Amino acid sequence: MGFKEKVIEHLPKYIYYLTVVMFLMPIVPRGARPILIGIYALGAITSMYFDKEKFRWGIFLLNSSLFFLYVFSLLYTEDIPYGLRKVSTGAAFIIFPLVFSSMSKRCLSYILQRRFQLMWFFIIATLLLNVGAFIIFSQKYSFDEVILHFINIIRTNISGWKIHPIYLSMHIGVSMIFSLFLVQRGISWKKLSILIVINLILIGFLLIMIKKGPIIALLLVVAFLTLMFKNKNLYVVFGIGTIGLISIIIFNPKVNERFSELLQVQDANEELANSTNIRYSIYQCVTDVIPQAGFFGYGVGDGKNKLVECYQKDAKFLAENRYNSHNQFLGLILNVGFLGLFAFAIFLFYHLLKAFRKKNYLLIALLLFYSIVMFSENILERENGILFFAFFINLFLMWDYVMEKRSNKGTPINKIIP
Repeated sequence: MGFKEKVIEHLPKYIYYLTVVMFLMPIVPRGARPILIGIYALGAITSMYFDKEKFRWGIFLLNSSLFFLYVFSLLYTEDIPYGLRKVSTGAAFIIFPLVFSSMSKRCLSYILQRRFQLMWFFIIATLLLNVGAFIIFSQKYSFDEVILHFINIIRTNISGWKIHPIYLSMHIGVSMIFSLFLVQRGISWKKLSILIVINLILIGFLLIMIKKGPIIALLLVVAFLTLMFKNKNLYVVFGIGTIGLISIIIFNPKVNERFSELLQVQDANEELANSTNIRYSIYQCVTDVIPQAGFFGYGVGDGKNKLVECYQKDAKFLAENRYNSHNQFLGLILNVGFLGLFAFAIFLFYHLLKAFRKKNYLLIALLLFYSIVMFSENILERENGILFFAFFINLFLMWDYVMEKRSNKGTPINKIIP
């Protein structure tokens, strides 16, 4: 067997190993990510060439439509340098559709049949990031100081690994969603015990950061999955977990204070600046500038600048920190108008409805989780948000495609779904 034949035979394994690296991305330094993603894209295109398959233009154009609107908006935006940075940040919205629209069915099938193994890699990577950061900080600060200031030092004190606590909380949320699927599939008592310990640690970090958006999104998605799975053990676990969380919210002063903010909404100022009040003031400015955004928006470089101009009038401390819209859907209107919102809505609803029809609960869970968080965060405007969103959604939506192709060949359904 020649070298080319060996490469072709083992190509699915090579692509799988690269996918493992993608799932370990939380602990991959940011500087190395573009190189690894580039290699991954090259591997996907190579698989299409060797397996002599056609590029899936329909999936690619639908999933990358928002990126093309970002690029188009550069034609009428005024702040070109900032716009180019935002387009660069959003590159994941064209790279991952390219990857999975070109990857051969043979490689996709090999990867997706091992999706539960891949979930373990992401869960462990998220655990290592949290615990590793905590250990590093403990060498400089006392235990109490690390607990108190973890949300601030996590985004400043780890060179190459720094991350905003919102996105770290989202990684924890996705890890816990993956954990539910592992439990539902069935694992040994040893692995279940390890998974429970990991999740308890992750819950601890989630409560240290107390980011309301990811916590609320996680609770809603877990409730949905518990109902869909119809697993009595999950009913018990969810019930105990919900009672425990409510107890913590009521009796832990710090957690109680953060959630009480939801009921105490007023204009934010430098003396009264909690996350809820800040968002309230931001949304007031958003409602002022959105009417002029029109069909095409202000352009990817000017949407945020228009908000900052509004902040200058009534909330200068918001202008000094250049807060974004803190709602991804409103942010899309500012940047690429109602056309951009419409394109993104089609993307979400098309895949969500198809996933419901095919009972692809993993894709449903991820779409719902990220979409709920988007109501309070612009997760598509930072690398740690758009990279993981684009990767997970584009990968797991291909499960329906692979399943359809294999079903058409007469493969029994119990052989398709391991």
